[in-house]
Amino acid sequence: MGSVAIKSQDSDGRAPDRGVARRQAFLEAAREVFLEHGYEATSVNDVVRLAGGSLATLYAQFGNKEGLFLAFMQDQHDRFVREMRPTEPVDHLPLPEAMQQIGEHFLRRLLQRDSVAFYRVMVSEGRKVPKHLLHYFSVGGAGQVYDELVSQLKKAGLSDADARESMYYFVELLRSRHHFQAAVNVDYVVADEELTAHVARAVRFLLNGLKLA
Repeated sequence: MGSVAIKSQDSDGRAPDRGVARRQAFLEAAREVFLEHGYEATSVNDVVRLAGGSLATLYAQFGNKEGLFLAFMQDQHDRFVREMRPTEPVDHLPLPEAMQQIGEHFLRRLLQRDSVAFYRVMVSEGRKVPKHLLHYFSVGGAGQVYDELVSQLKKAGLSDADARESMYYFVELLRSRHHFQAAVNVDYVVADEELTAHVARAVRFLLNGLKLA
């Protein structure tokens, strides 16, 4: 593992507050270490060595290892939220094309190495996260995608309840074997053509079942 660089400027060009920069450096290091080793095998000393600074500063920022872990979980969740939704609007598209674009973007982000590693951490270390936060971390990022899918299905004539239930089936069709395989095999990769075809099959299966195709 290499050292974590501290950003010298905020996005608006100003020099960041030193405490904010130090906190971000700790979070970047914690992300690398927790995603690679999990909670139990991670030492806060590993994080300090990677980020620089001191153990005293880390404790002042996060309280203890568990506090650092929860802050890492929040930071990783926020990354997921920012990157989960399609970059282009889909409201103008026919339902099958809109669901295809949403599904492809969702599945690509879900299968990225850091997302899969974060999923493993949630599964293995979930007992250390308060239940309300565990639900928030596991659903929050995808929640925006869920809402978009529900909106699309409601526009096609489904009730809110039917649209929401159908959305959950669709998400599970998307995840299916690929997310499980990625979780148990760090070398698992889905080629772009297969991912596109897989999403198309899921869209077709759902819409045929709903008689919306």
